[in-house]
Amino acid sequence: MGDYRRVVVSTLLAVGAAGWLLVVPYLVLRGLLTNLPGSHAGDGSLTWAAWLGAGLPLGGVVVSATTRRRGWTWFFGIALALAAVVAALEWADDVHHRPPPPPGPRHCVERSGGGNECPGG
Repeated sequence: MGDYRRVVVSTLLAVGAAGWLLVVPYLVLRGLLTNLPGSHAGDGSLTWAAWLGAGLPLGGVVVSATTRRRGWTWFFGIALALAAVVAALEWADDVHHRPPPPPGPRHCVERSGGGNECPGG
């Protein structure tokens, strides 16, 4: 029974690694090509790439660490760290490229005739 479990876990980890090395880059490339100017709206490939790019290494770290497979733990740990770096860079890019505040008065402006333009009022 122990050998069967070892083979199943090794196969699962190898499939996860292959998915992370092959499927995720394919989805990123597909998402970039479908989001080019002039093409139709994206097909969700980048969303799937993001979920698989973080989820496969996370699952791989958990499985490899609990089954004490040191090499796989290192591989998936590095992959998870890379996914975290990409996510942090994307988050930082989103924070620095927020749209400007809407135009208009940011304080009360009294007008002749009794009206005013107060934000929220």
